Amino acid sequence: MVSMNGCVILFSSSCFLNLTEGLTFYNVLSMSLLSHYFQLVYLAFPILFSSLLKAELSFERQVIDDKISIGYGLAIGDVDGDKKLDILLADKSQVAWYRNGDWKRFVMTENLNPRVGTRFLDNVCIAARDIDGDGKVEVAVGANWSPGETSDASKSGSVHFLIRPEDPTTRWASVKMNSHEPTVHRMHWMRIGENELSDHTDSTGDYRLLVLPLHGRGNKGGEGEPVRLLAYVPALGDKAKEGNWDTELVDASFHITHNFDLIAFSEDNNEEAIILGGKEGIKGIRYVNKGNNDTPWKSVHMVKNPNSKGVGEVRAFRGNANKGIIAAIEPLHGNELVVYDPPKSNDEAPKRTVLDDTLSQGHALALADVLGKGDLQVIAGWRNPDKNGKVGIRIYSKADDAWKTHTLDDNGMSCEDLKVRDLDGDGKPEIIAAGRATKNVVIYWNRPKKD
Repeated sequence: MVSMNGCVILFSSSCFLNLTEGLTFYNVLSMSLLSHYFQLVYLAFPILFSSLLKAELSFERQVIDDKISIGYGLAIGDVDGDKKLDILLADKSQVAWYRNGDWKRFVMTENLNPRVGTRFLDNVCIAARDIDGDGKVEVAVGANWSPGETSDASKSGSVHFLIRPEDPTTRWASVKMNSHEPTVHRMHWMRIGENELSDHTDSTGDYRLLVLPLHGRGNKGGEGEPVRLLAYVPALGDKAKEGNWDTELVDASFHITHNFDLIAFSEDNNEEAIILGGKEGIKGIRYVNKGNNDTPWKSVHMVKNPNSKGVGEVRAFRGNANKGIIAAIEPLHGNELVVYDPPKSNDEAPKRTVLDDTLSQGHALALADVLGKGDLQVIAGWRNPDKNGKVGIRIYSKADDAWKTHTLDDNGMSCEDLKVRDLDGDGKPEIIAAGRATKNVVIYWNRPKKD
């Protein structure tokens, strides 16, 4: 399963990103070996919106913080090594974590960037993952959020690696990377597999820190230079403190991007692949041993939306048979949740169905079986009041070829980001969300309702 952060695309059998062979359309998100390429044409189909239902959802709502500033980004991982998943938050000026159990808040670092006028620029994203195998997450942060400045990297965007102290409840040191693109916006630690060993001392050669800007350099209104998605080769130990990690160019083809997701790609070596959403649609990207022009990164343009305003949020899951799924909110900060049914052949176009066109600045997305149905549901949150003056989170489930909409939070969460993970180890995933206007971090515990 993948992370949670809308269109949904279901696919069958066996293909995705083996770009060393001929590229065709069919069978995109299967866990079998991949050998084909596909393209989706953005089509206009009549809107089918299921009525909102008051479902009997078994969730308990717990506010663990009601005083945040923005809550741009969430991450989940074991910070203190107690084998319990903690919650990490990239807030406006602080990066903090909440300890599983008592949910006490600890500030890791703050004010990562120089003061601009009367304030520090915002933190905007966070990535947390155990990349060295010690049972505790490594943490990176994107800061210096200045989306209007697309040209000067000294005034827009920064990438930081946090140095773990002996006691993780105390302040963490920060190492600022020497190079980055302007408008740094989203990041993930990605496992590229066990297909190479880095020549860096004290490094993890099978991981990359992926950093995605919102705009390309000098880009205005989605025109100009494309967005440069970069992969940082992590250096640990003493080398981590130097801030001169090598970088690889992953992709430079989209002109506005908002988010990306990672999916399990290979069962043999735990390799992952990228699903990237942007102005031009959705791409799949894989790290391979050998590529053209000496680049190891190979991509396919999976969803082409030349006539749309692009894709904001995107999430994906690779499964078997018809279990593959891609989810996206369209357009950027958009209002639509869309479903694509898979074509039966390369010569056919997928059927497009709009599940919900009432989101107002849809900004959070997840795929998970939170209802215990044995299949995936889509969880979507939005951050601005809708036509009814409400913010919230909804869950979309499919049964008998019809989609139903369930309300998880009705006007108590102006959702900036959300994640889905099992926090209490009972096998049922929780939903964790951060709200900008509502100023809160909330856990929706996946538990039977109390009488």
